[in-house]
Amino acid sequence: MTNKQKTIHRRTALGSILAGIIAGLAGCTSSGDGGDDRSADGAGDVIQSVDVDGLELVIELERDTIDQFNVVDPSGELFAKRAIESGVSHTTIEVGTDYPPGEYELLGLNDDEPVETTTVTLEPDLELTELRLAREYPEEMYEGASDSQIDAEAILSVTNQGTGPTAVTALRFEGDVPFPTHESYDENNESGIYDPENDFGADADSITIPADETVLVYSNSLPFLPVNVQTKCNSIGRDGRFTVHLSTTHNIANITLEYLIHYLSADSEDCVIEIEETA
Repeated sequence: MTNKQKTIHRRTALGSILAGIIAGLAGCTSSGDGGDDRSADGAGDVIQSVDVDGLELVIELERDTIDQFNVVDPSGELFAKRAIESGVSHTTIEVGTDYPPGEYELLGLNDDEPVETTTVTLEPDLELTELRLAREYPEEMYEGASDSQIDAEAILSVTNQGTGPTAVTALRFEGDVPFPTHESYDENNESGIYDPENDFGADADSITIPADETVLVYSNSLPFLPVNVQTKCNSIGRDGRFTVHLSTTHNIANITLEYLIHYLSADSEDCVIEIEETA
């Protein structure tokens, strides 16, 4: 899925060189009638479109009009530059998941002179939208999940409603969940997230969440371990509370969900759990 956003400014007179940026990253002043400010659905003459696709900026250009393309980050530092060869109408810029959020300036230049500029905002907006017990949705677990993993793990839906990608780096369960995340996970810098690329069940370093997408994230710390359910049932009685917390490569606050957990005991040797999100 791509996230298209662009504000194109066709400048008719060149202004002063941008302070703090390398030679050739010059600003342009607008024409007397306010210039040609295009909407997100418009297109520039030279920089024809800018899309956020996964971890990249994808830029479509008019052929043979510029020989260099620069990207300047929100602090005014050069983020990336590309030489544009004759006949080229497409280029990409790797954004990754650890970029500074904010407005980026994209400049097309020819012989070090600005031809056209556009801005694009890269800013993730992450939300933990749903938590489900894997045992209740075994068909949605990752391929190769064992019965013990299905019984003990959780499936989380994580949505990025922002304009730039990010990555989840840690998953923690706190409170009256059967098996809260142990403090050793923080001490050893373990994410507590299943790595779908690892055949040995190791923790993932991170899970990428592209802009405008929802990604399933799987716990890897056994928060609903069945052997602990009976113990909790006996110790806290019927009802409890727990919190799920995500950490990311960007400082996004309040990526949490709070849940009620009900321990339902039919007899002294049988206890089942139900969860519900708090209002």
